[in-house]
Amino acid sequence: MPVNQHTLNKRYAKALLGLAIENNILERSFRDMKTVYTVFAENKTLKILLKSPVIRVSKKQNVLRHLFEKSMHPLILRYMMIIVKKQRGSMLDGISAAYLTVYKQYLGIETVKITTALPLNAVLRDRAMEAARKITPYEIEFEERIDPELIGGFILNLGDKQYDASIKNRLSRVKKHLTKQ
Repeated sequence: MPVNQHTLNKRYAKALLGLAIENNILERSFRDMKTVYTVFAENKTLKILLKSPVIRVSKKQNVLRHLFEKSMHPLILRYMMIIVKKQRGSMLDGISAAYLTVYKQYLGIETVKITTALPLNAVLRDRAMEAARKITPYEIEFEERIDPELIGGFILNLGDKQYDASIKNRLSRVKKHLTKQ
């Protein structure tokens, strides 16, 4: 049975997490992989370069060394070199994203996406935190997004669960109720 890309990314991320724990560089590994994730998100050319079968492995490794050698822990850089050597360099962006998730899961941190009409104030943050605690028992980290169409309130997303406490949603329900009669 073929293994999908997401599963492979997660396996490689878990392997790196194990290495980071074993070598006592857990926090540093998170920072480094966050940097890798950001670099890949901002640089489509790098993805194309690592995916290309025409470009030699040594050239790909040199590019990564040039980009990360001065700022990255040597173990993380060696890990990336091995990934490229095994012809999996195009997976590094997915592995870095999976690593951020696996790391947070290991520490018991759950990322909750919150969408609001305006930037969060203390009252709305407390209300959202209360709602998020009903969804997950883990420590909560908010990823904030602003959508003026909500009018007010907020929408929480955690995995496949959603809690919609927006004014837009309430108005929509009132409209449906009034048009039914």
